[in-house]
Amino acid sequence: MLGCVVCEAFPGHRGPHRSGRELSTLLFAAKRRRTGPAGGSWFALPGSATRSGEPILASLQFTDLPEARLVEGIWLRPDRGSLASERSSLPPTPTTYSAPAERASEEEIEAARKVFLSDPLAMALLDALPDMALVLNVQRQIVAVNQAVREVLGPDAEGQLLGLRPGEVVGCMATMDDAPGGCGTGRQCLECGALNAILGSLESRGTVSHECRLRTCREADGGALELEVLATFAGVQGGDFVVLCLRDISAEKRRQVLEQVFFHDVLNTAMEIFALARLMRNGLDGDQRRLYENDLEHLSRQIMEELATHRDLLSAERGELSVAASEVPVSAVVEEVLAMYRHHVLAEGRELRHEAPPKTVLRTDPTLLRRVLGNLVKNGLEAVPAGSAVSLCAEEQDSQVVFSVQNPGVIAETVQRQIFQRSFSTKEGRGRGIGTHSAKLLTERYLGGRLEFRSSEAEGTVFTVALPLAGPPTG
Repeated sequence: MLGCVVCEAFPGHRGPHRSGRELSTLLFAAKRRRTGPAGGSWFALPGSATRSGEPILASLQFTDLPEARLVEGIWLRPDRGSLASERSSLPPTPTTYSAPAERASEEEIEAARKVFLSDPLAMALLDALPDMALVLNVQRQIVAVNQAVREVLGPDAEGQLLGLRPGEVVGCMATMDDAPGGCGTGRQCLECGALNAILGSLESRGTVSHECRLRTCREADGGALELEVLATFAGVQGGDFVVLCLRDISAEKRRQVLEQVFFHDVLNTAMEIFALARLMRNGLDGDQRRLYENDLEHLSRQIMEELATHRDLLSAERGELSVAASEVPVSAVVEEVLAMYRHHVLAEGRELRHEAPPKTVLRTDPTLLRRVLGNLVKNGLEAVPAGSAVSLCAEEQDSQVVFSVQNPGVIAETVQRQIFQRSFSTKEGRGRGIGTHSAKLLTERYLGGRLEFRSSEAEGTVFTVALPLAGPPTG
C-alpha cells in the first residue's frame, strides 16, 4: 500500500505517513522491547495523533511471536487478525504489566502434553535431569514434569500442576499482589529471573540462565525462596516448549548473609571495641573515660543486636519464632530505636529526627517491633549521603498505630519492584539485602500488621508500619 494507512482512517491525522508494512514493523519492534505494561483492547500507534491531539488507537495481532511484550501505552487486542483504527480511550485496567496473560485451554494443554510425551528421547532426557524440571508451553503453562518433581511432590502431583505457571506452583506473592493475569503479568514480574529466562529462551530458541528471588506465602520456606533457573528451548514433534530446571539455592544465600554478618559487620564493630579498650589503658581523665565507656557500651549493644536480629530472622523463617506481646508505650519504642542508632557508625554526619509520639499504649512484641523499625532506620541511614536527615514518627489512626521512617532519597522503579525480596540489595558485597525482607516478614507474619512504602521526588522515601492497637492475632 502506497498511501498512509492512518490517513485513510483519520483524515485529520498528523505525523509521519505510514504504510501497512511500516506500521507492522514499527509495532512489532515496539512489542519486542519489553519495557512496559501490556493488556486491554487497543494500542496507540507510535508517532500518530489527530490534529486535535487525540491518540489514534489500533489492534494488531502478531501470530508468530505470541510471547512478546508491549511498551507502555501500546495495547494489544489478540483476537483481531488485521489492522484496524478508531478513536477510543486507553483501557483503564490492563490484563498484564509484563508478559502476555493469555493461556492455553485444557484441551490445548492436553494436546501439547501428548506431543511432548510421544517423544521417548525427550522424556528420557527430562527424567535424567537431577534437578526439578517443568516442561512449559509458549504460554508458560506446565504440560509435563520430570521424575525429580514426582519424587518430591508425589506421583499424583503432575495432574494438579498441569496448566499452572511456575510462580503459581511455589506460591509467589507477586502473583497475588498485583498480577491481573496470574504469574508473569505483574509489575514485579518485570524483574523475575524465571520469567526473563523463559522469555529469553523462547526468543533465542536457546538456553538462558538466571537467579530468581521470590517472596512466597508458604510457611515451609519462611516466606522467601531463591532459585537458580535454567530455561532451555525444546522443539519436539513440531511443538515449541521450554524445559525449566529449578535448583534451590536458598541455603547458599543464607550462608552468604551469615558470612557477611560475622566477617564484615560484627568484625568491624569488634575492632572498634578493641581500639577503644587499648585507648582506655592509657591515663584518661574522668570525663574522657566516661565518654569511652559509653562508646564501648553502645558498640557492645550493637553487636548483640546484630546477632539477635539474625537469630530471630532464622527462627521466623522456620516458623519457630515466639511472640511475647505486652502493653508498650509508643513513645518508649520510638526513643529506644533512636537511642540505638544515634551513636551508630552509619549516623555519623547524618541527623536522626522525630516528632513527639502520641501518648498511646500499643499491645505488641516490643523486641520484634524494635527489630523492624531499627532495620528501616538503618536502611534509611545507609541510603542517604552525609548531611541528610532520617525521621522516625508515630501516630494513632483509628484502631491502629502507624510508624513511619522517612528519608529524602528516591528509590528507582526497578529497585521498588524487588525491595522486599530476600538477598536483594543495592549495596555492594555478597550476602546483604535482608533488612526490608525481615521487616516485612516480622511485621506481617508475627506482629499482625502491614509494612508498605512509597517513593517520589516530592516526598522522598517513606516506609510505614501499621499495627493494630489490640495486638497481633493469637493462636
